[in-house]
Amino acid sequence: MPQKTDHDLLIEIHTVLLGTDGHTGIARQVERNTKAITRLWVAITIIASSVGGGVYGIIELSKGI
Repeated sequence: MPQKTDHDLLIEIHTVLLGTDGHTGIARQVERNTKAITRLWVAITIIASSVGGGVYGIIELSKGI
């Protein structure tokens, strides 16, 4: 089996990073995953703040009784 040249190795690396023929590469997968993680953190923050606000309201109501 012939050895791969530097050019062949660079083409393989390029293909893996950027993808080819409709297949997404690692760079696009990382970009998509980053967006999904950001949306998840936003959702967690919104849920945590709404739960925290609800608990605060219940505590304040119980203080007044």
